[in-house]
Amino acid sequence: MGLVNYHNHTYLCGHASGNPEEYIIAAIKKGISEFGFSDHAPLPEYLRHGITMSSRETETYINMISKLAQKYADQIEIRIGFEVDFPLCDSFDQKYLKDDRIDFIMGSCHFINLGSYDFVDVAANAWGFDNPHPNSISEFDKHDINDLYNHYYTNIYELVNSRIFDIVGHFDLLKIFGHRPKKDLKPTIQKIAQAMFKHNVAAEINTSGLLKPVNEMYPSEDIIEIFFENNVPITLGSDSHSPQTIGYAFDKAVKLIKKIGYTKISGFKKRKRYDINL
Repeated sequence: MGLVNYHNHTYLCGHASGNPEEYIIAAIKKGISEFGFSDHAPLPEYLRHGITMSSRETETYINMISKLAQKYADQIEIRIGFEVDFPLCDSFDQKYLKDDRIDFIMGSCHFINLGSYDFVDVAANAWGFDNPHPNSISEFDKHDINDLYNHYYTNIYELVNSRIFDIVGHFDLLKIFGHRPKKDLKPTIQKIAQAMFKHNVAAEINTSGLLKPVNEMYPSEDIIEIFFENNVPITLGSDSHSPQTIGYAFDKAVKLIKKIGYTKISGFKKRKRYDINL
């Protein structure tokens, strides 16, 4: 069995520690066979500080990882990707979506646009719902949680149907601080899962949620079961922002997906998905 880890960041995003080589060394020690860097693609300058690299650092990122991939080629497969916020911002040059140096594009939703908030960037009118600042978390109490989930999953559905992405990152991230929907969202998840299968988009099993207040992987077990029922491919990611969390709780993730029925996980190279036996 070859484990993969397709969700890892670099210091360029402004909220990760360590250098990329340390991440690779940690991955080798963990027995990971394919390691993907998917640092945050550039957001607009007024919003990106401490969140993403700048547009002018995109080539720096690609070249840095490319050199490390060559250095460690005899020990581990290194993949180059981006975690791209959806809806898209023009700060990320879409030429990289067709760049043959890029192995995968992960789509994620970290912002919800719902009108005026106390703790948002006014120009973007976007609430970064996973921001741990107390003023940001308090926004959950000001809005109907079902409405928030409706907006969030509308974004995820459109993300999948954009046909831009290879992977959906941390599928149910909105639960990060423990806020759960108060209605059955299975029909919504089914609809998204069917679109993911249709467009050959994989779901990331992201273990970092076990380190967050929700104390649960992204997505939850019931959502992974819906993915399995709809033949949605999956991959693994630890969403690491430091070398210390590389491959965190992958033993639990593998045990869970095997219990559900998965026998394969997905790898990516030059925007092509392939199966790897568990």
